[in-house]
Amino acid sequence: MTGRTSDTRATSRSGSAPTGPERCAGSAALAREPYRHALIDGFLDEDIAARILDWLEKQGSWAVEHTGLYEQHRCVNLLDLLFADSTCTSAMLLGSADRLEEVFRRPMERRRIEVSAHKLVEGQYIRTHTDVPHGLTETHRAVISLASPTPPVTGGELMLQRSQFSSDDAVRVRPVHNRAALMELSDRSFHSVLPVRSGIRYSLVLSYWAADAREGLRRGRDAGALPGHLRQFMERIGAHEVPHAGRRAATSGRLRPLSDHLLGTHAILKSWGCDPDVCTAGLFHGIYGPLGLGTALLPPDARATLREVIGAKAEQLVHLYTTLDRRTDRPTSGGRFTARILGEPAAAHLDGSTAAGVFLISWASLREQVPDVEVSGAEMDEILGRLELFGPLVPSRAAADLRATFCP
Repeated sequence: MTGRTSDTRATSRSGSAPTGPERCAGSAALAREPYRHALIDGFLDEDIAARILDWLEKQGSWAVEHTGLYEQHRCVNLLDLLFADSTCTSAMLLGSADRLEEVFRRPMERRRIEVSAHKLVEGQYIRTHTDVPHGLTETHRAVISLASPTPPVTGGELMLQRSQFSSDDAVRVRPVHNRAALMELSDRSFHSVLPVRSGIRYSLVLSYWAADAREGLRRGRDAGALPGHLRQFMERIGAHEVPHAGRRAATSGRLRPLSDHLLGTHAILKSWGCDPDVCTAGLFHGIYGPLGLGTALLPPDARATLREVIGAKAEQLVHLYTTLDRRTDRPTSGGRFTARILGEPAAAHLDGSTAAGVFLISWASLREQVPDVEVSGAEMDEILGRLELFGPLVPSRAAADLRATFCP
């Protein structure tokens, strides 16, 4: 359960389960009610399932999440599991995609897979909601239960419901070890998890995108609309081959190509009516390393290479996106700004449009990751303060979108 919801209603927290059928299939038969889904026992190789459960129990690091929708624990070091040779994660993810294709008769993307892991203990639950595919939300999901025989898990059933208001005729999926619920997400894919009464309920959630989904086609058109030399340069530096290290990526194990995020950021800047150099810089922001961290697609001493491709102004914005200490920028006379540049002893003096351009790229990058990111109250206040500070240097469409998204 990702927390990306279209609507919510409270489900019972008493621990008493509503009546309803449980369809426990040993094969990949597709059921169409209450919506398209399949239940499969022994979904993973038994040895792999045991290794993953052992890792979650002994090495997983868990953070409590308590919202109006759910009370659960989220695994915050899942990347350690994903890159562990002993769990054969790559083969497992690709094999799971094959199973979803068999069930739903739709091709699944292989380069874009997201993984998360949850733990529910006594009293924890997930209320009724549905995750409607839009933007970056997945179209299909596999929820795999992992559970030790002792102590046994009671409660914690995954409920596949016909509506948000009733679970009387829901399909009830008990948390049996290595049982998977495959779901096709839509505006009617309502589901919830009943409160756990005893034991520990682990789940591994695999998120997939149908390769024929409209979002995939839109992303393809975005790339195709780029000038040829920009598209070729993105391919040359391997932007489609590395994962995007977003704010949630380090904690949720999200696996989507960096190029996907760069194209989305570029599209947002264009929709805001930003200067062409700002839009182009957004297409390559962070390739020197995100905020000075992570894997750089170009080393800092290769600035001339990027400058030749996108021009001096756009390259300057890309460089400043990585090196500008945005906590230190201050307005000076004549509409100029001073700010500290990482690695340089003296503060830099920037014209207003350049300073605003860096922040526009930063905001568009954050906006592109909605709804996966959570923005704190302090960040909201900072965005509002910057919008007021830069004033007419920020396009009106950008200001309106940012206020509506982050500061409602």
